[in-house]
Amino acid sequence: MYKLWMFDFDNTIARLEPEVDWAGGRLILEPYLRSVGAPDELFARIPRGNLPLYDAYRNLALAEFSPPHMAEALRHASEIIEEIELAGIDRAQPLEGAIEILAALKASGASIAIVTSNSSKTVQRWFDRNGVTSIDAIIGRDTLLGLKPAPDMLVRALESFSVDRSDAAFVGDSEADVHAAQNCSVRFYGIAPTDSARDRLLAAGATEISASPAALAIHLNLPSTKS
Repeated sequence: MYKLWMFDFDNTIARLEPEVDWAGGRLILEPYLRSVGAPDELFARIPRGNLPLYDAYRNLALAEFSPPHMAEALRHASEIIEEIELAGIDRAQPLEGAIEILAALKASGASIAIVTSNSSKTVQRWFDRNGVTSIDAIIGRDTLLGLKPAPDMLVRALESFSVDRSDAAFVGDSEADVHAAQNCSVRFYGIAPTDSARDRLLAAGATEISASPAALAIHLNLPSTKS
């Protein structure tokens, strides 16, 4: 077993995505970024989505030649996305076995970190409402680190726990998660509830894929934590 288990959040631990008005959020995020001077090229290149637009603006905001106000604008852009996440987080249901696998890994002596493109405030609220106390750290978008597939947040987790890459594993559901693990040189375990999701992870290079956190727990031969 690994000393550090890192987990994505949305569609790995909880089903947040279908509970959030992402399209409505874009109608708030894009005008704001335009108002602070984001170039038209950015919106033409990324016509849909909030997180890809945020991350592209992040790359501009943190460039050495960028004016100081852009860093503050980046924080506010993240907060705009956070507001729409928080509007749906209380309706997000856990994936089968998600809470149990976290408890089982924690009981085994491992540290648990959530590494997510969501806000840490959003994620912490979900864990609090669901009575989950097995999480040691949440490294989210509000760190202003590069979003997956960049390895930045995984590297931050490794550094926070002083763990070598060979002693850590990452669990996620998307191609970006696969590539982040590859870019960080850590073991990857995929969660794919459908055949199409499994095919996408396979195409991205994943080799160990389970249909749910519960199935992953069986694959890892973890003891049940259910009473």
